Amino acid sequence: MAALVSSLAEFEGPIGKRMRAIYYLRTLGSVEAIDALSVALRDKRNTVLVRHELAYVLGQIRNERACDVLECTLADGSDDAIVRHECAEALSAIGALRSLPLLEKLCDDPSIEVGETCVIARDYMLWLQAADGSVAPRVCACVNEFNSRDPAPADPAWDGVATAKVRGALLDASTSLFVRYGAMFALRNRGGAECARAIGDALVYDKTSALLRHEAAFVLGQMQDPAAIPALAASLRTLSEHSMVRHESAEALGAIDGNARQWAQCEKLLTEFASDDDVVVRESCQCALDAAEYWSDADAAAAAEALEQ
Repeated sequence: MAALVSSLAEFEGPIGKRMRAIYYLRTLGSVEAIDALSVALRDKRNTVLVRHELAYVLGQIRNERACDVLECTLADGSDDAIVRHECAEALSAIGALRSLPLLEKLCDDPSIEVGETCVIARDYMLWLQAADGSVAPRVCACVNEFNSRDPAPADPAWDGVATAKVRGALLDASTSLFVRYGAMFALRNRGGAECARAIGDALVYDKTSALLRHEAAFVLGQMQDPAAIPALAASLRTLSEHSMVRHESAEALGAIDGNARQWAQCEKLLTEFASDDDVVVRESCQCALDAAEYWSDADAAAAAEALEQ
């Protein structure tokens, strides 16, 4: 624990090392881990990307002990919008009713991305409270093969519906983000190249919400399907795109599970933008390359061990 906490405080050290410490603390999920992550989130010497990941991990641990620091950071209008948005998502993931008044208050936050996140977080918490039997079983929102607590439930109404029609709902700007998220997570859970391309269309063609596009990039990273590479590449290359979207696209490219040619394409992109002018994008590319190297080494070690046996 002491070594992990020390790693979090290495502000000038390799970004990959700090990220590994953050996610190792997530696996522990202990009171000590939560407190260490909370202290690091408060410390603004950490970069925006690091603090964003700290907030995300605190939400995924889902312990109310983290609510104080998440609520305090979200309420601070002078803090970075990317960090505040992630705190709102984390509070939604934790699902403590104590956070609902703050989320409702900030639905009209001057930062569009923060306000939209609070709207979805509020709607999700209200959805979870619904007790009239008309909503989907809660297991749909709480359990998935990607080991994540999503900001909205996958809508079971899309089960068995043609992918093209679900794609249409995802791209329908006339409906709420909560509804569009429901279509997106339904596509993710269905899986496959066609669904990855449909979500990629939202990433590339949506013009209404950076928050939606950022979530689309994150979901494509979860899916790891090489069919998402063109959309993720287009997003990362679009310098006018919001950094919260480009950074998620970079991290998703690092997660693609493809063949050697496809990974070479991803690696080339990540290396190119690892010196991007935007620090959030730059660090995300560095983290993606580090994570890919980590898993490549782990796979090689597992293969060597299998041969020995």
